[in-house]
Amino acid sequence: DVMGKKPDSAQSAIVFLPKSKALIDMTLAFVSGIVVSGGTIVLAGTKKGGIESAKKWYETNIGPVDQKIVGNHSALYVGKNQKLGADKKLEDFLSYFPVTFKDTTLEIANLPGVFSAREFDAGTKLLLEHIPFNAKTVLDVGCGGGVIGSIYKKLSPSTTVTMADISQLAVRATQETLKKNNLEATVLESNVFSNITGTFDVILCNPPFHTGIETDYTFMERFAEGARKHLGHGGTVYIVANSFLSYQPTLEKIGPTEIIVDNNKFRVFKTTV
Repeated sequence: DVMGKKPDSAQSAIVFLPKSKALIDMTLAFVSGIVVSGGTIVLAGTKKGGIESAKKWYETNIGPVDQKIVGNHSALYVGKNQKLGADKKLEDFLSYFPVTFKDTTLEIANLPGVFSAREFDAGTKLLLEHIPFNAKTVLDVGCGGGVIGSIYKKLSPSTTVTMADISQLAVRATQETLKKNNLEATVLESNVFSNITGTFDVILCNPPFHTGIETDYTFMERFAEGARKHLGHGGTVYIVANSFLSYQPTLEKIGPTEIIVDNNKFRVFKTTV
């Protein structure tokens, strides 16, 4: 976590290759600002994860690679910090893209590594097309850039909307989305339900299923464990997921679950308690 760190607060740093190429650029820029000039910065990653192509971002933000150490499946870049990216700020990486749904267009904030960057995700769109917009309270878990919760608030202004994500970047992007579109909602940094209080009529989620580049069901397991206690009487969960993911048995732990739409690429699940 290099957000908010003071300049020149570290003598050296080891950076593990982020999944997003855009996040590599931003991370190395911020690291160049918090490591002293001449300090050693190591970038480590797997070949499968894209370490070879990350060299250009290292050279852009840190300086020349003095040493490249190559293993069977991974590599390290080692060099001295020339602080080439030290002046970059979070705002330099912030952009917006339009999303249109039901004749309503919102400007969605985009930051590197935040889900649904630069486009209206097809799964999110399918979810929104198959949910009611009449709940009093709604929670959007894993909100990313805030697409789901912001569209819900726009189409149902009387709804109290809460959005949450484990990523500080996602929280910031969602806050910027709300600000850009003159919408009000609560935005929380939360590891699934770790920082969520109270109950909701509806919980919405387009869950992540990757850890790095591997399929990971951990999020959904934690989601199922916590969702029930955050649903009011008669509450409903709507989940969208790639069709190949076996989510229904996990969702059944919350309550009776049905597939309300399946277009062979995505499924929308409805779970009631």
